Amino acid sequence: MLLELFNVISPVLFIALIGYIWVKTGNDFPTDFITRLNMNFGAPCLVFVGILNLGDDLSNLTNFMLAAAVALTILLIASILFVYLFKLPKRAYIIALSTTNCGNMGIPLCLFAFGEAGMAYAIAYFTIGCIFQFTVMLFISHGNLNPGSLLRITLLWGVVAALLFLATDTTPPVWLMNVTELLAGFTIPMMLITLGASLARLKVIKFGKIISIGTIKMAGGIAIGFLVAGLFSFDGVEKNVLILQMSMPVAVFSYLLAAKYDRNPEEVASLIFTTTLTSFITVPLLLLFAF
Repeated sequence: MLLELFNVISPVLFIALIGYIWVKTGNDFPTDFITRLNMNFGAPCLVFVGILNLGDDLSNLTNFMLAAAVALTILLIASILFVYLFKLPKRAYIIALSTTNCGNMGIPLCLFAFGEAGMAYAIAYFTIGCIFQFTVMLFISHGNLNPGSLLRITLLWGVVAALLFLATDTTPPVWLMNVTELLAGFTIPMMLITLGASLARLKVIKFGKIISIGTIKMAGGIAIGFLVAGLFSFDGVEKNVLILQMSMPVAVFSYLLAAKYDRNPEEVASLIFTTTLTSFITVPLLLLFAF
């Protein structure tokens, strides 16, 4: 069991360490460029391939995406209540506490823990998470929601393309699958390296306060994952992926918003760093005792 656990956690840890050590040793890492490359090309191809791989389970995939939306909505409401109850900086903490790092960490963890089916469901969750980030989170950060922003979520183009092939019962041409699979292949490693590079630049402040809030956020996400999985009568891979994705740390995206709109970026950065480190404890515990 311990060897299996190590096999799941070690790829995520070691690949993230590459980015962390690279930046800490003074090397340049173009985080913005890599992130844009991943989001505009890699992630849409990853989604495209992942949905096609679950073609026969399309109804289950749709149901899972609905469950992910419900879970994230509950997490958002709980975050709002928590922030108002403890009188925390509103916009910064609501954004941070209601996001999960379902891409950089969630997808590879689900792949190594639950195989190709786990990765496909993780990608479905990631799709819903991205929609939340580019709509609800943007609205919270600066109070302006443009419906046209959905068109800029290139991830959705991958979803639409895959659904068109499935709906028409058409097999994508070989050249298209070769291209998308190659682009999808580099996405997960680059997500992890970028995560490590981002962590290397973050600093922790107000450690006692931040670690307490981060622990509550992680526990709340896990509890909501179990709750929604039960509501939707999930079992097996669907249940495990939903809970694992909900247990993920604060998303790096929340720091980008906090820094851009000056929403307590230092505290958000501290939350990202501490919850990410905490996840290397909580994830093994979940894998050992919950799945």
